Amino acid sequence: MSEADDTPQHPGEWELIEGTGSGIRQFRQRVQGGWLVLVALEESNSTVFLPDPAHGWNPPIKVSRKRSDFF
Repeated sequence: MSEADDTPQHPGEWELIEGTGSGIRQFRQRVQGGWLVLVALEESNSTVFLPDPAHGWNPPIKVSRKRSDFF
């Protein structure tokens, strides 16, 4: 896979992952080499990098939007 193939189709687009639990919201954003994952619970949140060079992680996605539409 070339570096160009690893470029997000819509940079800055976050996807809300479906079915993450009561009061928990989990988002992901495609980045080079994997995913940025944001987990939000009430007033707390954490962001991590999930290595996945092939971008094979395919959870059910509830909605896909630009960051400003979620936060």
